[in-house]
Amino acid sequence: MLGEPRLNVCILDSEITPRLRERLQAQVEAALRSLPPWSYKLLTRRMEELGVAGVPLVVEPVHGATAPQRPLSLGHIEDCPAARLLPRISGENIEWGQDRRYLVGKALAFMAAPAPSAAFWQRWEDVIDRDRLRHKASNVSPEWDGESSLGLFIEMFAAYALNAGDERWSQLPSVHAFLQEWRNDSA
Repeated sequence: MLGEPRLNVCILDSEITPRLRERLQAQVEAALRSLPPWSYKLLTRRMEELGVAGVPLVVEPVHGATAPQRPLSLGHIEDCPAARLLPRISGENIEWGQDRRYLVGKALAFMAAPAPSAAFWQRWEDVIDRDRLRHKASNVSPEWDGESSLGLFIEMFAAYALNAGDERWSQLPSVHAFLQEWRNDSA
């Protein structure tokens, strides 16, 4: 087990070498440290709402060419939000498929996200419309066409957590203000 308080990180793979396990652990810990403290406060608040002591972040290496296209899987374990990172292992090489800080940020966003029934989501939907986020995202890549509100939130949260001061936020002023407000609520 690794990580921040209340974030239960485990590496599931009995076939990897101790050295490779240590490298995976160090890389995940570095990614966790790259996220700002307020993001963990949001996670803690959500866990308190759920009445749970911890949420799982599972690292499950995939060996060789069988690695999935997406290096992150999000879902629930016993009604708790959970995330699974799926780095590809080839010999002693670790390939995350994306910046691991961003993957961990997306996992944290999913786990910290308010309940589906919360008024938060209607406000988020309004922000998406106001900044034309779906349209802008699908212009960047067709795979974003029809993305869910939760999917867009996860992506924006991770980007904001890692780089809230980037000048590109000026193109998404409502999204930036919404995330800033949610962040300030964690204080």
